[in-house]
Amino acid sequence: MPHSPTQARRVLAGFAFASLGNGLTLPFLYVYMAQVQDLGSSTAGWMFAWMGVVGLAAAPGVGALLDRFGPRPVLLAALFVESASIGSLGFVDGTVPTMAVLAGVVVGASPLWPGTTTLLAGMVPAEDRERAYGFAFLGLNAGIGVGGLVSAFLIDVDRPETFQVLYLCDAVAYLVYAAVLAFLVRSPARPTEDDPDSATAGSWGEVLRDRRAVALVACGVLAVTFGYGQLEAGATAYAVDVAGVPATALGWAFAANAAVIVCGQVILLRLTSRWRRTTALACAVLTWSLAWSVLAVADLMPVAGAVAAVVIGLAVFGLGETLWAPIVTGLANTIAPDHLRGRYNASLGLTLTLGQILGPALAGSLIGSGHGHLWAFVVIGGTLTAGLVLTRLRFLLTAAQDRAPEAEASGEPVAERI
Repeated sequence: MPHSPTQARRVLAGFAFASLGNGLTLPFLYVYMAQVQDLGSSTAGWMFAWMGVVGLAAAPGVGALLDRFGPRPVLLAALFVESASIGSLGFVDGTVPTMAVLAGVVVGASPLWPGTTTLLAGMVPAEDRERAYGFAFLGLNAGIGVGGLVSAFLIDVDRPETFQVLYLCDAVAYLVYAAVLAFLVRSPARPTEDDPDSATAGSWGEVLRDRRAVALVACGVLAVTFGYGQLEAGATAYAVDVAGVPATALGWAFAANAAVIVCGQVILLRLTSRWRRTTALACAVLTWSLAWSVLAVADLMPVAGAVAAVVIGLAVFGLGETLWAPIVTGLANTIAPDHLRGRYNASLGLTLTLGQILGPALAGSLIGSGHGHLWAFVVIGGTLTAGLVLTRLRFLLTAAQDRAPEAEASGEPVAERI
């Protein structure tokens, strides 16, 4: 990012390093719970739903804390909680202890994306924010991809200690990001007393009265339930339990997913820079529908073909991700007033947490009870529906907020809020 301040580049680098640690463990959380801890596929699916419930409970507090204290101190506290929790995960046994540790993991992780995007919003000019979010998402997936590739060579479901080492490495990676924030990054300037926004304490009530924010969250929940919400639980469960793909192949699949994002992020953002935001978001979700269609045929193929279908399916899913994350975050920050920016970014976290309640529960119920093919049909149809619904969001936005061509023709400022 040639025009980004040095502080923003340090944030992006620290966030990417934390993502590298996350990549060591992310593709194998389902496998660890279902096979190493021997909780079973159904219980493992409900564990993901439990994580969504905890995230839902934490999100309102995260948004309020970000607006009250600023993103940097909140991120520092969250990173220490996340490090302690994820480092403990490899050493717990049983359903209840695992639930307790996973709760800590979710509480620590909840502020990381909204906190980082809020921090970047105070460091980068408004016209460059979407690009900054694109680079943050690129760093996130580059770290996950490299981490997944490394862990694919290291894990062994018959040796729990291999998982313990990976969880400890993940914990250290979060501490590195904390060190970057503590010693190399300053908090962005707070609004001055003369700023009308600074005189307003702000509340979630203001967010709920904004029809655009509510509609964006509702559309996001629908998209995430059948998209992101299936990536860690549904897709991995289908690949391993239905298609019979070896667990180690999941590392290659997630690496392919991240490689597509890393290679295509900047290119696709440039190609779609003149698209309506709502059109780009709809295309992202429709791409996920195509990805699940490719994944669904894995059960009809021999092992080598099934592995290829899983890898290709997650790679196609990555194309949609390159559009979804930076554009939906850019839209949220376009409609957000400064004094509520933390809450608006946290509301995007609600789309993930609600999707993680509904998505994994759906996958666990269907795949765990032997209805893997029905799961594939449901998620393909669900993402198609979400793509169509997202196109209706444009009627709540100004032309500038949707980045429509008529806004450029009229000279309407992109950052205008209504």
